[in-house]
Amino acid sequence: MRTVQEGRGRGQGSGLVFSRRVFLFTPLALLGAEKKPNVVLVIARGWRGVATPWSDNTDVQAPNLAKFAENAVVFPRTYACDPQTDPARSGILTGRYPHVNGVITDGAAMRAEEVTLGSVLKVAGYHQLEGIEALQAGAASPFFLSVNLEVPRISKAADGSKLHIRSNVPRELELQALTELADRYGGYTAMDEEFGKLLTALDRTSAASDTIVVFTSDHGEQIGSHGIEGSQVAYEESVRVPLAIRFPRVLKAEANDVVASQVDIVPTVLGLVGEPAFEGVEGHDLSPLLLGAKADRPEFVFAEGKIGQKDEWRMVVVGTDKLVADAAGAVSGLYNLSSDPYEMKNLAADSSVQLKRDELLATLRAAKSQLLDFKRR
Repeated sequence: MRTVQEGRGRGQGSGLVFSRRVFLFTPLALLGAEKKPNVVLVIARGWRGVATPWSDNTDVQAPNLAKFAENAVVFPRTYACDPQTDPARSGILTGRYPHVNGVITDGAAMRAEEVTLGSVLKVAGYHQLEGIEALQAGAASPFFLSVNLEVPRISKAADGSKLHIRSNVPRELELQALTELADRYGGYTAMDEEFGKLLTALDRTSAASDTIVVFTSDHGEQIGSHGIEGSQVAYEESVRVPLAIRFPRVLKAEANDVVASQVDIVPTVLGLVGEPAFEGVEGHDLSPLLLGAKADRPEFVFAEGKIGQKDEWRMVVVGTDKLVADAAGAVSGLYNLSSDPYEMKNLAADSSVQLKRDELLATLRAAKSQLLDFKRR
């Protein structure tokens, strides 16, 4: 009996085992065990999780993503494993955190021995496709297609007069932030157009109902929030990312409030196609939850940033509470995302929440232990 071990990853201390016996009673099995679904993974560069159609952001013009989300499971509370492009993408592709897979900075090469979603699916008999053109040319099933959406060199900026900057942008940076926001949101619209072309090409293959499509991004961006540019910080603008999974013949469209991570994508997709997760995967397999089976929810989400630098950090989110600490465990930030979604009130030194602070710090330490922080497998 093949099993997917749930007890060795993030928030999986209970040691739950999701067996193939359970899998056989899920809706996926009704499709026929011999028929593997196709897989399309879409990664949009720098798309903020706080700027998606399902986050009620009316400034973002992304009609194709909005329509896609109407028929997908969306995860409004998904976090980057590291809000930097190459480390984040390494986590998406391997289901392992950057400090483990070795891609701790942009430009770092992934080790040849790293197992990826694509390599596992290839062994499982999936044809490897490259680019939308491969769909348009016709593709034998089952196939795996990975698409990186990039902002075109020339794209039309959004209308700045209709945009709303976030309330955590300092007053003196508002004009600059508005200009940058117009550029970014114009880029989102351009990427959305490419995403629409992909969906159209998929529809023309008549394989859309048998295809798992995952839409996500590598990281968000501050765009002036908290007076910061770039993305390598633990604030929501940078570390929250979009995640939506569409599989029409199996999954019911809904919003899932689970606290998810990019590293969950690999084990979840493998669960949906009926393949066991490989040794070393650190993400949580969310497929049992998506398929209606009883299963543990992730207890926390973990993220890391600026590894190897003097200001490197670790983050843990439990429920609506977020704690940020340095590599030595010294707490630098504590926020309640329910009462303070813009993270304007740092409670790290507030004695009234000392118990909560200690609980979160204990969770962070346990997470680091589970995830072999600073060690290699």
